[in-house]
Amino acid sequence: MNELVKIENENFIVNEEYVEKYRQFLALKEYIELADKEIKQSAKDFMEATGKPNITAGGLVFEYRKGTTRTSLDSKKLKEDLPDIYEEYSKTSPVASSVIVKVLA
Repeated sequence: MNELVKIENENFIVNEEYVEKYRQFLALKEYIELADKEIKQSAKDFMEATGKPNITAGGLVFEYRKGTTRTSLDSKKLKEDLPDIYEEYSKTSPVASSVIVKVLA
């Protein structure tokens, strides 16, 4: 395996082959995410129209989940209306550091 990263003269250098494969990966990931969304929407439309709770096609199983409701706390409104209670029930948690990778055009 090629060395992926070198540090020379305080410069961070990434292997060009890796950079190209990463670009290809991102393009494939985008294609798969779009295709997945389209396939799931088509399956959902079909199952809602036919009333089928699940279908099997091409080695895949699609299961329909009915919509539901969710109750959540409007923390912005609570903070505005009752700041003392908001503070009393708020908690602060540490968030780990991370790195975001963006591909230059």
